[in-house]
Amino acid sequence: MKSFFRKIAVNVRPAFQIIGLILVGFLPSLLNVSEIVTEQPQITASQKWFDYVFYFVWTRGDEAIGLLLLIIALFAVRKVNKGYIFNKGDVYKNYPYIWYWVCAKILGYSECNLILVPIFMQFKLVIQDTFDKYHCGTFNKKDNDTISVNKKNMSSASDEVNLIIADTYPLEAKQIPVSKRVNPTILISRDNSVDHNRYDSPKLVQTVVNEVRNLPSNIKKVNVYATTNPQNTMNIASNAFKLGERGNLDEVTVFQQRRTGNPRKFEKKGKVVYRR
Repeated sequence: MKSFFRKIAVNVRPAFQIIGLILVGFLPSLLNVSEIVTEQPQITASQKWFDYVFYFVWTRGDEAIGLLLLIIALFAVRKVNKGYIFNKGDVYKNYPYIWYWVCAKILGYSECNLILVPIFMQFKLVIQDTFDKYHCGTFNKKDNDTISVNKKNMSSASDEVNLIIADTYPLEAKQIPVSKRVNPTILISRDNSVDHNRYDSPKLVQTVVNEVRNLPSNIKKVNVYATTNPQNTMNIASNAFKLGERGNLDEVTVFQQRRTGNPRKFEKKGKVVYRR
């Protein structure tokens, strides 16, 4: 229950903005503004373009007046939100994508925090260009990483591949769903057997990018199983998968790792973050 109220608290700003916009849109109808105001606006040749718009709207009743006020208020809200970082707070932010989309595309939030966002949603937000800019926290850059790549079942005729990215914690093929283990599988690991700290790892990102771009032409779907931090997730999503029509992939699905278990396995069903 405490977590629920904390989620509400970090979303108070956009929630109140939506409620305010709705009220602004319905207020003229609720108050019967066109009947209360007895002095009707007049049109003259010397008026500015907005005066013509206002006159046109006024003659069409309270619903049209409400729509005009809603549009004006929306522009004001979008101007205020531009540059404001959405999704701040230390609560796990497992919101549906539609909420992120509304806040970005309707309310005009241009920046989003990826910390404590489920990894599949991190991928989706970046690939879909939902926001203009993302904040991932502060990570030390590690340029001397040792990256290993292990492949199995690559001779399979399957059109999908498993891409396992072991960043912060080690991963093994046995942690992915049983139904997916027969697929071609690429395990990319950063040397994390002792050091479990989170790093900005350009070498890990580049290795993933190279493997994705060199996939066989018959591969159309990628299943991602990752323990990447937000910084590396953002860079991988942007450089490996945000190719649009330029890439060969038809679908990218990200599987969420369970919070419990030893080892922690991935969920049986993933979330589609990109579909051509």
